[in-house]
Amino acid sequence: MKYSTVIFDLDGTLLDTSEGIMVGASYTASKMGVSELTSEQQRSFIGPSPYHSFIRECGFTESKAREAVEIYRQRYKEKGLYEAKHYGFVKELLKALKDKEYKTGVATLKRDDLAKEILMNFELSIYIDSINGIDDMDTLSKSDIILMCLNELRQNDLSKVVLIGDSVHDAIGAEQVGIDFIAVTYGFGFKNKEEVSASKNVFIAESVEEIIKYLNL
Repeated sequence: MKYSTVIFDLDGTLLDTSEGIMVGASYTASKMGVSELTSEQQRSFIGPSPYHSFIRECGFTESKAREAVEIYRQRYKEKGLYEAKHYGFVKELLKALKDKEYKTGVATLKRDDLAKEILMNFELSIYIDSINGIDDMDTLSKSDIILMCLNELRQNDLSKVVLIGDSVHDAIGAEQVGIDFIAVTYGFGFKNKEEVSASKNVFIAESVEEIIKYLNL
C-alpha cells in the first residue's frame, strides 16, 4: 500500500456541483448589474474561490467582489448546496478507503462551512476524517488547506499522501506541499490527458472506477 492518506478536492472530483455554482454566479452577476455571464464564464467559477472569479470575470474591485461573494454564498446556502450529484462510484471509493483504514480528507476552495454542509447533505462526510475549506476572507491557498488537513490527520510522512483533484489549482497545491497528485479528467478543470500532462502527476483517471483500480481497492 503506497499511500495511507488520500485527500480529495470537492467540486469536480467527489461531486458534480456545476449547476449550483454556475446558476449562482450568473444570478449574482445579474444582481450586481452585470450582463449575463456566458456559459464559459459560468464554468470558470467551478474550482477557484468566487472572490477571485468575480474580479477576473466581472472586473469587480476587491470591495465589490466581496459584496458579490456575500450574495453568491447566501444563494448557494439556500439553493446551490442541493443542486449537485454524486459522480458514479464515489461512495464505493470512499467506503473502500474507510474499510482499508486509510486516512481521508477533503481540501477545497469552497467556504469551509458550506463544504461541510454539502458533504453531509450528500452523505459523504461519514467517510471523511478531515474536511477543510477556505476562510471567509478567501485568504487561504490550496496548499494552506491541504496542510490543514494533514495537521488534523496527524500525517507527517508526505510520501504516504496523495491529493486527487480535477484542476491546475489542485496540481499546484500538491506540488507546493510536496505530495503526489492524481488528476481526474471527468470534472471541470482538466479537459483531457493532454491538458493534464503540463502538470506534475502520478496518474490520470478518466473515471472514479480508474481511481479505485489504481489504488488497488
